[in-house]
Amino acid sequence: MPDLIPSTMLPPPRPKPKLQHPPAPPDPASLQLRYKLSTPTFSILSAIPGSPDRRAILQTASQATEFRSFPIHAAEKAFFRTINETKPIPYLIREAVSQPWHKVFLLVQIDLMNDGWPSKLSAAARKELHGERGRIYNILEKCLRCLVDILGQRMDGRGVTTGLDVLRSIKAGVWEGNGQDLLQVEGIGPARAEKLAKAGVRNIRQLSGMDFFHIERLLSRNPPFGQQVLRAVACFPLLNLKLDVVSRPPGGREGDSTWIARILISYDNEEMPQWKKARPWTTLVIEGENGRLVWFWRGSTKKLSGGKEIVVSLNAKKGEQLKVVFACEEVVGTLIKETFRI
Repeated sequence: MPDLIPSTMLPPPRPKPKLQHPPAPPDPASLQLRYKLSTPTFSILSAIPGSPDRRAILQTASQATEFRSFPIHAAEKAFFRTINETKPIPYLIREAVSQPWHKVFLLVQIDLMNDGWPSKLSAAARKELHGERGRIYNILEKCLRCLVDILGQRMDGRGVTTGLDVLRSIKAGVWEGNGQDLLQVEGIGPARAEKLAKAGVRNIRQLSGMDFFHIERLLSRNPPFGQQVLRAVACFPLLNLKLDVVSRPPGGREGDSTWIARILISYDNEEMPQWKKARPWTTLVIEGENGRLVWFWRGSTKKLSGGKEIVVSLNAKKGEQLKVVFACEEVVGTLIKETFRI
């Protein structure tokens, strides 16, 4: 008969998750202080309409008064006109390009194209714009994060999801859903991404499953290029989401609008995910049929080790279909979408 394992050697039992209720929305004054934005800028952000699309999110954030210190210089006018009139950007400006917010709005879009800047700048003007670019993006990120919080305060689930989509795209340097996920990998530009796509490799999960010599053959590169690429994508976040059956809380009656859901979020990586030398943060949004915010969670991938179980209280009517969106906050290509019906 084998010896019994001492109780001190047994792994501690996983604590039963507590029922979580939606957090109280932040106070508007605290939001302005948190992001250190001017009062006029906070008023502009607060005036965004309900359920905004990508254009409305980006345009509203670009109108922050902090951007008035980045006017369109005379040497930049032809550059930004060319972007607006000849480049296939998704959102055009329907007036004369002259305002500081036009500069931000167009600069972001040309950057997300990953096709290079038009050759309409002198060397000195290009250098100056590159110098402004970092400060512009720092302000824009604060505005986008503040917008997400403002929309969350309104319980605008559709707006929160879209705001996070724009923030994630800008931080990653490529639009979510445009099939350009591979451009996030160091050493892979548009031409190499196109070669991989022709071979059926369109995302980082597919790339990470390739042999190093196959990568080198497809891209006509010598060793150790393939191994370098695989090392770069080895810890790319591979998120996982599972939803349990929704039920009424104990004592719930027919007609009650409160339900209990069990959510398990985790990652499929063998090791803890890491991207650009950092542990990514993730967001989970549950949206109702009318676009309202039903639930929101934000946490580091560190919290997902071994799987994180969340038991939540949802306010929804019987038969309502809810949308769940789970993704890394700053990495494109990690998005998971699920729907379930109460």
